[in-house]
Amino acid sequence: MSQGLAVENSSRPVIISVRGVTMHFPIPKRYREWLLAPLRPRRKVTALSHASLEIHEGDRIAVMGPNGAGKTTLLKLVSGLLFPTEGEVTVKGFSTLHDNAAARKSVGFVFNEDRSLYWRLTGVQNLEFFGALDNLWGARLNERIRELIRLVGLESAGDQLVSGYSSGMKQRLALARVLIADPEVLILDEPTRALDPVASEEMVSLIINDIHRGTPKTLLIATHRPEEAATLCDKLMVIDGGCVKGFVNMAELNHRAASVLEYYRSCVAGKKSA
Repeated sequence: MSQGLAVENSSRPVIISVRGVTMHFPIPKRYREWLLAPLRPRRKVTALSHASLEIHEGDRIAVMGPNGAGKTTLLKLVSGLLFPTEGEVTVKGFSTLHDNAAARKSVGFVFNEDRSLYWRLTGVQNLEFFGALDNLWGARLNERIRELIRLVGLESAGDQLVSGYSSGMKQRLALARVLIADPEVLILDEPTRALDPVASEEMVSLIINDIHRGTPKTLLIATHRPEEAATLCDKLMVIDGGCVKGFVNMAELNHRAASVLEYYRSCVAGKKSA
């Protein structure tokens, strides 16, 4: 299937461009390989292969695929945490390879098991620290922290140590952490993975009703849950075997009376779906 998949043209500007991107990772040598063939080059695994796509400002894209398909690799490439082996990724016209600082300034990334929080600090102290890293200080920083603590529903827990937070509370604080610099692109890697059904529903509501509504923010959300993709997003991208197998508008699926799960299955089964 073509790797230049795209949904219909949009009048909104392109904010993320991925052009011919391939990502290889070297496989560490085992002791036997070092002993028998010390000069032989290390083998490589291809995590992403010749991916090309465009994402427009305000898009809400669900990124789905089997485990190990390349979803997180693509998201890390867009966020500038990884550099492509081949090809180019640009965010707002800035190359993640040549203008990484400028590209990353527009992107906030929340991992599914966010370990960047300092558990021996309170929620507010964590936000003070990360706000300082984003060159915020004084009254402006304090006002932003109060606003975000209220937004993510942690008013009563802001002065508690993060070590006592539940998984849902930590995920909410992680969201507040990346929102402190008000990024235009928000990348969420399985935001409800470690949450119970009630906390998952609350997280989905927080993202769609409080964080995205009324803003031009662009969302990329990796998920394994079709119902979550349908609720949170207006476009669906399917990745399998390191290749982008499908990229479609949710409205088009509704027009075809096809579900997210049906489209996903057709993509990973190798059938033509567009």
